[in-house]
Amino acid sequence: MGRGDENGDTGTRESKRRRKTAAEVTRKPATGTTGATGGGDAPAVVVATQQQQPQPRSLLNKVTTTTTTTTTIPPTTIPTTTTTINITDVYQASLDHECLEAQERSEEEDEKLVAAIMQHIRTLMKEILKLKLDRPDQWLNEVEERRIQVLMLMLSLRRLSRVQKVRMRDSREKTAEARQSVDGVTLQLQNLLYEVAHLKKEVRRCLDFQSADQEIDLVPVEQFYVEAPESISRPAETVENPHEQRLARLQWELEQRRDQTQLFDKLTQEKEAVAENINEQERKLASLAPRINSILEATRPLQDALDLPIDAKRDQQRIVQLLPSPLYTLWVQASAYGEAFDANIKVEVFGDVDAAKKLIAKEEDSRTENLSESDNDQDQQEENLSRKKRNRKAQKMDTEEIDDGVKQMLGLHPLCVKINVSTKEGNSVCVSFFYMQTLRIVTAKCSVHLHEKTKSAITDVISGDTLLNCLLPDDDGQTSPNPANFFQLNRLRINLCDHLSATGRPYKWAQTLAGLSFSSSKQSAGTGEETQEMCAVGGGSSVGEVAEVVTWQDSAEQMPHTIQAIRRRLQARLALHAQLVNLETANSTSSIAIPAELLRQHFPGKVCSELKSWRPITWADYEAAPSTRSLCEAQIVSPQHLLFKAIFDRKHVRLEAMVAVSPDHPSTVPVVALSLHWEGQHQTTNNPQLRHMEKEVNVHWDELVSSRSDRLHLLPLILYRLAVCLDVYTEAYSAHADARGPDAQFHKEKIFFRPARGPDRAFPFKYHPKLGVFSQR
Repeated sequence: MGRGDENGDTGTRESKRRRKTAAEVTRKPATGTTGATGGGDAPAVVVATQQQQPQPRSLLNKVTTTTTTTTTIPPTTIPTTTTTINITDVYQASLDHECLEAQERSEEEDEKLVAAIMQHIRTLMKEILKLKLDRPDQWLNEVEERRIQVLMLMLSLRRLSRVQKVRMRDSREKTAEARQSVDGVTLQLQNLLYEVAHLKKEVRRCLDFQSADQEIDLVPVEQFYVEAPESISRPAETVENPHEQRLARLQWELEQRRDQTQLFDKLTQEKEAVAENINEQERKLASLAPRINSILEATRPLQDALDLPIDAKRDQQRIVQLLPSPLYTLWVQASAYGEAFDANIKVEVFGDVDAAKKLIAKEEDSRTENLSESDNDQDQQEENLSRKKRNRKAQKMDTEEIDDGVKQMLGLHPLCVKINVSTKEGNSVCVSFFYMQTLRIVTAKCSVHLHEKTKSAITDVISGDTLLNCLLPDDDGQTSPNPANFFQLNRLRINLCDHLSATGRPYKWAQTLAGLSFSSSKQSAGTGEETQEMCAVGGGSSVGEVAEVVTWQDSAEQMPHTIQAIRRRLQARLALHAQLVNLETANSTSSIAIPAELLRQHFPGKVCSELKSWRPITWADYEAAPSTRSLCEAQIVSPQHLLFKAIFDRKHVRLEAMVAVSPDHPSTVPVVALSLHWEGQHQTTNNPQLRHMEKEVNVHWDELVSSRSDRLHLLPLILYRLAVCLDVYTEAYSAHADARGPDAQFHKEKIFFRPARGPDRAFPFKYHPKLGVFSQR
């Protein structure tokens, strides 16, 4: 119940008490009272009022005449003397009288009466205003009389207002009583609805009830009658009675489960016995481990004396299991080849073993998490990844994020494989192979260890950083062979060439040895003897799917070719290093170091032109020379070549030779570009004889070598032939052209029959060692 209901109850009790008091007062006789209309104690109130302020009868009569015919105000007899009324509570009597009036008259009647009184008050006020304006005789008395009338009318309005309030109070009491009754009925309705819902719930629960035996997967009925004994199946009783049949099937199921429980307990006991036996054997084996270790420790001096690194091999076998798949393939093939054919190859694994173990554990955890993820999680990850990509496009990456990305992108596996290739002379090449985990390629670092210390040269051709460059054609190790790495590196703006000193060079032959094959935009086409031997390393597996693992047979076939190529590269670079040291200190042609037998076979006994200087030059200097412009445009010479400048003099004639030595020298012949300073500057473009001289050293070099050992001396042989050709050029030119002074004439010291022949006036540059003469080709 609300607060209004409580007020209604209180008002109801108060109204009953007032009615009871009013009834008692009415039953008591009024002594000394004059006759008056309205009954009850209403005249007492009027009398008390009239005693304080008398009211003229004419005013009341006037009000009566202005009201409607249905409601009249009877005239009240105004006594002149005070009447004593035997009323104990005048206020209570007034309230009871107002209650009676509220019951006797309706609201419409009071509304009409109020309207009449208001209209009468307006009339009186207008008359008062007119009297005050006109001021007739005795106007003050008339104004006072009308003022009294207005006040009496105002008292009537207040009485009618109180009556209306009584009606409102009674209406509220009735409304509260009706509301209380409705609330009670509503509460009974809610209780009934709750009981109905509860009954429906119970009915639904009864309808949905399922017995526990319904969840049991019983054997089919036909199988039950076949397998169950008759003491349980009882066909005569259960075939026609579904309930008895159900009970019999449940009984048979119980019997079967009891048998299976007994079998399970028996097998569990046998399993525990076997496990106890296994634990006992493991304890015995664990007790043997310290004894075996002590025996091995005692045999270590014997291993050292017999050169049997059993412990080292066992340690290597444990570490090898932590290698990534490409490095493991490389280790297996190199170790197998060394044990089978080449004892001068030593393969070892180095690195941080603990870091490799942590890396493997981390990969296994991430693989487990990936397997346990649902399709919704994968969709969410793709959405997050796409959102991150959009954010990365919208926002610039700061320096710290770029550094972290570079470190992660160029990160190497903690373990590496080192292959030490030794030669008969005691020199060795140590190649360390690393695996880049993000880029998924194999890199190689090389270092050279010499048996004897050599003199230093201006151009270091035995440096480990460049020793293995171009072991295959166009394989300088400066770009990644994996096409996918281009996009990965370009996204972080990484130039792989800037980090080769830390990561190593990703040679193509290194990928092949590790069992990796990547697609290529062009096929390799080798030239020369060494390239033919190495074609199997990069040619057969250069085209394929990205990161495809080739068969181990292919890797095994390519291993011997690679080892032989590394040995030959070391031998060639050592010979080239000795030749460069000799050329840097040479001040004449005779000081060029060439075996005497080769000198007698290919050159005359006397050479007049002298080698004045030999120095290395940069690619910018080589490219800027006029004589090398055609070679650079045809891309015959690249920045990977070793570039030198040789100057030959014969009196006032100077010959400049730009020599480009290929990284795979002597498999690829050095390229020579000539320019002559004699009576002006001559190039091959404007001097056909100079072009023939250049052809003699660049094309017909095969006449100077007959074996691989001779080919190691190809560079000094070409330079010596260049000095001989300069002698022939000056002498033939002097014999062919008119003499222009004593300084322009060179005496003929070489034997040739014709100084010039043919439409291009070719000079006799070809030498016949058996005859000792020169002739044109």
